[in-house]
Amino acid sequence: MTNNDVNDLKKIYRKANEEYDYPKNLKIELVKESDLRYGENPNQPAALYKFKGSSIAKLTNLNLLKSGKGGLSGANLMDVTRAIEILKYFQKPSCAVMKHCIPSGFATQDGSKELVEIYKKARDADARSSFGCLIVFNTKVDKKTAKEIMTSFVEAVAAPQYEDEAVEILSEKRSMRLISFENFDKIPKFEGDNTNGIFDLKVMATGRIVVQTPYLTKIKSGDYLVRTPTITTKQGEKISVNRKPTSQEEEDLLTSWYVNLGVRSNGIVIVKDGVTLAVGSGQQERVGAVEQAIQKAYQKEMDRQRIKYEPMKIMDFVDKLKKNPLKGAVISSDGFFPFRDSIDLLAKVGITAVIQPGGSINDSEVIKAVNENEMSMVFTTERCFGHF
Repeated sequence: MTNNDVNDLKKIYRKANEEYDYPKNLKIELVKESDLRYGENPNQPAALYKFKGSSIAKLTNLNLLKSGKGGLSGANLMDVTRAIEILKYFQKPSCAVMKHCIPSGFATQDGSKELVEIYKKARDADARSSFGCLIVFNTKVDKKTAKEIMTSFVEAVAAPQYEDEAVEILSEKRSMRLISFENFDKIPKFEGDNTNGIFDLKVMATGRIVVQTPYLTKIKSGDYLVRTPTITTKQGEKISVNRKPTSQEEEDLLTSWYVNLGVRSNGIVIVKDGVTLAVGSGQQERVGAVEQAIQKAYQKEMDRQRIKYEPMKIMDFVDKLKKNPLKGAVISSDGFFPFRDSIDLLAKVGITAVIQPGGSINDSEVIKAVNENEMSMVFTTERCFGHF
């Protein structure tokens, strides 16, 4: 969308997409790659197959460098691939700490930080959830980072490459699984990328499969955002976001958006200086996802500051924090905000910028809330729900 006027945006949610003509009969051939330890659970035997003739399958070979105890499970592989779906958007060294196919923490290089510092930021974004995690990098793992990985319980590490010394260090743990992958940056990610013959399959328990095209975002950089969205009300009044994001805010907004592509809807991702502060994932309603993310951000900061609190009364302990972790942070939402209530709450806790699809019938009221709170808000004009 090249125009700041986004009045017609809500139509995309009502219009059937007729751009892709699916065949009446779709024949897909699979080739077995390997047996797996199990699928999602130990009582579900599983094997790994790849699409025959798939360009992506040829590119992104997953190589098991060290099998640990019993090899890989289906859950391990899904963690790796879900992380790759996020990491493919980042050119700077980055790390995703995965738990149950959702990032518990993510960090990308801010300034000139070494990989070990990036890893520690991603791990400590949610230290409690990182116990027994799977770690995925978009760059070569070095000796120093490998040593730090060994200081906590990690099930597996995946990366494009490893230094020889890093493999030796990580191999000291018998149960550790080491995975390498190739050419993940060649995976389609932006609108216009070639997806011929590539399908996203969602299997249902009723003997049916939903076949859809892979998710491609149009947001290649900040220039693809609607930085000052404008709504014309029924009364003819034009309402625009007053403040564009700062360069730091915009960089964090893009990071939070790309991380949100790997989160379950309703999804909320809070980021500051290239690091996730909290991920609110899989909530039934957006207000609850916002509330969950805020409370998680406070709880994780209390953990880092070693502040004791009562879990059911965590908001009563916020005043004990030495600093507000949310001050100056940004937030992404995978769907639009139906009302202004979440914006007012985000402003109250210190959030300064928001990235969201737009398209709500109440966009004008949401923009008014943003302006009243002196925040910035950009629209992507696309939704990135991860429903199933």
